[in-house]
This record gives sequence, C-alpha cells and structure tokens, in this order.
Amino acid sequence: MTHSDAIVDFYSLISEFFQRHLEAASLAVDELVDATGASVNKAAEAILNEHKLFSIGLGADCAGATALASLLHRGVLRERPSLPVVELAEHHIESVETGVNWASQKIQALGQPGDVGFVFAALLGEPEIQRLASAAEQRQITLVWVGNRGPGLSINLTSESIETRLTLNTILAVCLARLIDTHTFGPMEG
Repeated sequence: MTHSDAIVDFYSLISEFFQRHLEAASLAVDELVDATGASVNKAAEAILNEHKLFSIGLGADCAGATALASLLHRGVLRERPSLPVVELAEHHIESVETGVNWASQKIQALGQPGDVGFVFAALLGEPEIQRLASAAEQRQITLVWVGNRGPGLSINLTSESIETRLTLNTILAVCLARLIDTHTFGPMEG
C-alpha cells in the first residue's frame, strides 16, 4: 500500500461530523428551551443576590465547565464586571469516583445557601450524580445538570450519543454564558 492509497477523505468525515451535530442541536431547541431559561433565571438571581455560580465538570466534561466559567469570568462576550464563578473542572482524574469525591469536597467547603451550580455531566452515572446532588443539598445549592438527568433542573438530550452530548454541552456552555450575561446586564449591542 502506497501513501497515496491511504489518503483519507477528510472532507466527507468532517462534513458528516458537523452535519450530525448541527442536526442534533437544531432538533434539540424545543426540548432544551424551558430548562435552559429556568436555569438562566436561577443563575441571574444568584448573581444579583451576591451568591456564587459553580461550573463543574470532570474528565471530558470539564471542557463545557471551563468554557462557561471562562466566558462568565472574563466577560469575553462584552466588557463588564467579572462574575462570581467558581470553576470546579478537572481533566486529569484517576477515576470518576475520585473526581466526584474531589468536587463534592469543594462544594462542601465553598458552597453557601443560594449558590447555583452547573454540572456538565454527560459522562456521569447515576451514583456519581446522586453523590454530587447530596453534597449540594447539604449546602443548599441548586444544581443544574447539563448533558444528563439529575435531581432538579436538567438540560439534556440523554437519547443522543456521548459524543453528541459532549459536543452539545460546549454549545450549551456558550449559550448559557450569553443568556446569563444578557439576563443579568441587559441586551448586548450589535
């Protein structure tokens, strides 16, 4: 086999990837709008009442958590004051159990009643979701589950593949940051 025989048609692979995820995102809007709007209201209320937001993600889920925290911290979408966001994202975890224990300890140490946490949870199973929910409940923190179902508000498409949910979680992180910014500080110009 020569080098020219092994040429991959990257165009069709890339096109198929984007087409699949854009289609899933387009079809998801009706399913996601109510929970997304409710979570934005809770986040803006927490900010305006001087509470914190948590952005939580472990392993591959940390990409969405990092994006949300970064966009809210630095005001990337427009110039404005930094928002009180605690990023609990860890890419290099020994195991999901170790990561959930770490995040639960951080929630216990830093959380206060009235805080709101966004948990990017596409890769979390039911036991991990319950452990994080228990830690948040003890500190009276409202959690919003992104990419999976959990107690309370869930912004998810659990019928989609893990790859699609992880892709949509990043899109949702940018969407959430924009909506929280707009709901808290008013419409953006341009």
